[in-house]
Amino acid sequence: MNSRFSVNKALIASTVLAISFILLVGPTLLTMNVFAQGNKANQGIGQSQSSTQLGVCVSGDGTLFSCNNLNAQSQTNSGNNALAQSGGGGKSGGNQANQAIGQSQSSNQNALCVSGTGTFVSCNNLSAQSQTNTGNNAAAQQGGSGGKGKSGGNSINQGIGQSQSSNQKSGVVSGGDTTASGNNLNSQSQTNTGNNAAAQQGGSGGKGKSGGNSINQGIGQSQSSNQKSGVVSGGDTTASGNNVNDQSQTNTGNNAAAQQGSGKGGNSINQGIGQSQSSNQKSGVVSGGDTTASGNNVNDQSQTNTGNNAAAQQ
Repeated sequence: MNSRFSVNKALIASTVLAISFILLVGPTLLTMNVFAQGNKANQGIGQSQSSTQLGVCVSGDGTLFSCNNLNAQSQTNSGNNALAQSGGGGKSGGNQANQAIGQSQSSNQNALCVSGTGTFVSCNNLSAQSQTNTGNNAAAQQGGSGGKGKSGGNSINQGIGQSQSSNQKSGVVSGGDTTASGNNLNSQSQTNTGNNAAAQQGGSGGKGKSGGNSINQGIGQSQSSNQKSGVVSGGDTTASGNNVNDQSQTNTGNNAAAQQGSGKGGNSINQGIGQSQSSNQKSGVVSGGDTTASGNNVNDQSQTNTGNNAAAQQ
């Protein structure tokens, strides 16, 4: 009886150990299988900010220093993506690397004032957005040789992107004077000094076939501003219903790529640096009295790029 119990106990223990071994080694086997099909890595750094503001004032008397929306957003990145891949020989899917650094800011502001008498320094929208990136994407790949088999070659995709969006709407209806109210002010700034750097070696076919080398690199900056202001005043209108937009983009980042060896698949490099700015402004003022420094649209846009695209193939 005791010997049978000991045998059963031993069988149970062996089964537990076997299951534990499978659970432990299984992921390793799967990983080995994946690397047999080639190496693949994805790296990303992302920053995102979003703001929505709504101010509504309805007053039977005057409206003073009320229903103003103020937004300040700032993003700074100095982090890097760095990657090295080796192998991918035989019947392999080759090496694949994807790297990205992204910054995104969004602001939506709405302000409305209805006053029985005067409106003073109310229902203004102010937004300031700032993005700074000094981070780099760096990737190196070696291998992807076909031997007697087929190799998928090497592939690197790198991107650095900055995006800013601002939407502002202000409206003022005042039975008396309107002063310094219903204005939209937007300031957007983007600075990038980050680089994309990629190097590939290998992709030789041997007696087999190789997919060659492929590198795609991009640096992009985008800014968008939409402003609408409307003022209806029974008295004088002063410094109200104005839209002011200031956008600035500066890029000193570079795209650099080098490729050596390709087998039968050849080499391919695509590089791009882009800057985009958009501004839409609408202003309307109806005044029962004088209109001074009101209903103006002011837009200032600046783009500076000293970044380069550099590529070498052998």
